[in-house]
Amino acid sequence: MPSAMDGLSQRPFEPIEQVSLDPAVIRQRLADLGVVKLAEPLPSAQAFYALIEALGTPMFTQGETPVEGLPMLNVVSNVGRKVPPRSVFHTDTSYVPRPPAYSALYAVDVPQQGGATLFTNQFEAAEALPARVREALMDAAVLHVATGVEDATQTWHPLFRKHPDSKRFALYLSSVARMKRLKPRANAGDRTGLLPLLYRRSIRRHLKHRHVWRPGDVVIWDNRCTLHAADHSDVVGRRVLYRGMVQGETPYWG
Repeated sequence: MPSAMDGLSQRPFEPIEQVSLDPAVIRQRLADLGVVKLAEPLPSAQAFYALIEALGTPMFTQGETPVEGLPMLNVVSNVGRKVPPRSVFHTDTSYVPRPPAYSALYAVDVPQQGGATLFTNQFEAAEALPARVREALMDAAVLHVATGVEDATQTWHPLFRKHPDSKRFALYLSSVARMKRLKPRANAGDRTGLLPLLYRRSIRRHLKHRHVWRPGDVVIWDNRCTLHAADHSDVVGRRVLYRGMVQGETPYWG
């Protein structure tokens, strides 16, 4: 069966910038680049959680599996699954009023093969759109909705989200399944049919980075200006990572 990553994971990628364990530097570089990697691996999950706390207020997505002893972190794993995990490009927990500003992954067990994580640049995705499209949709809102749960949380957010630090606009999308409607705020028109096109354009043309994990690695990204996905094709071995998230602000319309 073809993978959702076919044609994407084999292209050339830019290296992810490495940064020191300094929260102020991390926040500044994330506002510019969207994703960074710690220059040195962390020795423990406790050290990883300390970094999450240093970046802001930790948050947790309901329904995830917490890390034992560190309940604000969750486990991302392929171990013991009857059905292999799958991933498509998305932003984390966008269906709540204050989605996470930052997400980070800490590598615990790394497979012998496969399991990389890929990132897009949504600043570039927004800036590359034709001017007429930006003008027509600048005030548009997307209804983000949780999937796979009975009582699905849903929240409207701007399609073009203004970053509070860099002041640049990013396309604020998630997976197509988690975007229910697209409509301009100024009138009752519906542009939902454009969502798959905007999504495909952003992941095909603006895919920037591919990270191959090593034990202790920490990669941090800004959910306000990136999409990410795991490449689960051809994974051999255990893939266990811990995820931490930092609560963000109510998205800015600009």
